Amino acid sequence: MEPKTYTTLEAFKPHFNALARGGYLKIMKPTSFKKPYFNALCRVLVWFFVVLYNLQHLILVIQVRRSTERIVDILFILLTTLNTFGKQLAFNLRVHRIDKIIDVMNGVYFAATNRYHVDIMKENALAMYRILRLYHVAIFTCGILWTIFPLVNRALGENVQFTAYFPFDTAESPTFEIVLAYMSILITLQAYGNVTMDCTIVAFYSQAKTQIKMLRYDLEQFEKIDNIETKFTENIFERSSHIWKALKDEKIKIHSKLVFCVEHYRQIVWFVKEVESIFGEAMTVQFFVMAWVICMTVYKIVGLSIYSAEFVSMGVYLGCMLAQLFIYCYYGTQLKVESESVNTSLYCSNWLSSLPKVRRQMLIMMQYCSKPLTPRTAYVIPMSLETYISVLKSSYSLFTLLNQKH
Repeated sequence: MEPKTYTTLEAFKPHFNALARGGYLKIMKPTSFKKPYFNALCRVLVWFFVVLYNLQHLILVIQVRRSTERIVDILFILLTTLNTFGKQLAFNLRVHRIDKIIDVMNGVYFAATNRYHVDIMKENALAMYRILRLYHVAIFTCGILWTIFPLVNRALGENVQFTAYFPFDTAESPTFEIVLAYMSILITLQAYGNVTMDCTIVAFYSQAKTQIKMLRYDLEQFEKIDNIETKFTENIFERSSHIWKALKDEKIKIHSKLVFCVEHYRQIVWFVKEVESIFGEAMTVQFFVMAWVICMTVYKIVGLSIYSAEFVSMGVYLGCMLAQLFIYCYYGTQLKVESESVNTSLYCSNWLSSLPKVRRQMLIMMQYCSKPLTPRTAYVIPMSLETYISVLKSSYSLFTLLNQKH
């Protein structure tokens, strides 16, 4: 495949297809999903049922506010769905800004210009696709288990309590089965939207990391003027107009390539800051809520039998929560590490053979690139593996406190 036939947006087609099919986003440019009326209907239904589902949980939390056990049962779900709702708002209310991000990705600076660019873009697209599919398998597995364990508990004669408010008795059949189907479908739908939006945001940061790798390659393969001026001086008696023209053309070519690299880096910086701005509030809620969600999930797990279906489903859910936070911190760290190496690539470009004017321009670029790109939550907390460890420590501290009070 030729570089010009492979676009940056290839990595985002599975994500935007999934969001459009699920009714979480309008049909975007890179998607192959072409059913606008179905998409519009799905979006209306999703908004209605998501709001209804969260309201039902909020009402029940108020009703059982004096029972720690019941509040924990409800909040570990409610906090996750509210987090999903926040990301859904960001994707839909700021869709015009996402369109602008897509235009930049589809522009000349993010385009593949050689075989190496195509290879790393394909590698990134494959990695993002695999992560998305892995998450989809995990949430559907979790959804199936959450449907099974109430049926198993009911068959064993145990009392099954739902985590949402219903203005009627749900204990008798077929009301129980209908309510269970309603709850299972809606929680699976919201989990589907949640992980798909997470994978899309992570794919934006991964794309920035890929663009940094492309930029570093271009800098390391930077064409140099092979000491033309020295050769020109040594051949003083052979001066002619074509030598002057060759020297001038080479200077223009080198300057143009350096300007292109600077503009490419500037576009990457804007891209990262814009993604951070669009999803800033949602990410802030995610990182602060995640500590509570992990804490409450562990609190529920320790009280379950390891042979119960609920234990397995809760274990899968906890794994999804841990992995959901991990991918943000992992790719945030990857982006930071990659951007820290831009100046190293400039230094490895054999700049000694370049003209003094070009060297000065490279020094200016090195100063501009000296600050690494670090995605942040609330513009303060870095998305890094250190932050991931801090959240886990906070979750353990909250769990210890909650367990002591119980």
